[in-house]
Amino acid sequence: MAAFLGYVGFIAHAFGVFDKDYTRKEIVNSYTEHYSAIQTAISCYESIVPAGKQVEVEFEDGDIDRIVVREGPAQHPTYSLAWASSSKHQLDSLVTSLGWSEAAMQQLQEKLEAADCISIQNGEPAVLGFKRSGMGMYSFNIFSRPISDSLREQYARGCTHIIQSDELVLEYGGGAIGPQCFPAGY
Repeated sequence: MAAFLGYVGFIAHAFGVFDKDYTRKEIVNSYTEHYSAIQTAISCYESIVPAGKQVEVEFEDGDIDRIVVREGPAQHPTYSLAWASSSKHQLDSLVTSLGWSEAAMQQLQEKLEAADCISIQNGEPAVLGFKRSGMGMYSFNIFSRPISDSLREQYARGCTHIIQSDELVLEYGGGAIGPQCFPAGY
């Protein structure tokens, strides 16, 4: 019986059952407290992403855990992706294809750490992953200019985004299991 309970506990831990859920106040406070570092991370990242590409990078324990590259026309983009857990060689090849050095990745990871974030994606908005909870992630969608009314309406129709200000939209992206939305009244 103890072995079975240990196995159940292991599985529950693997899926993040015991991970922290963050309150809206904690998320907004972190954004406010780390605002300058967040802006610095965005500027640094925009300077290293090759033109015509949208790239998302996530770090775990100081190393790249996941990378997704989108390129090509908006109607028919192509994607390249790699995870450290499945193929470190593929991940390294994708990083090299972007012209990124180990030093640049170390600098980016340090800037994200200073911003209290674990991932970043360039574009409008820039998206910085704040923290994971289970398989889901809390993120900051940071706009360089005020959000349009049409986009406000789109965000208001769903449960995964909360408009915090003209430049900041909070996002919760659920994973394969667990909650898929912010809780009601969040």
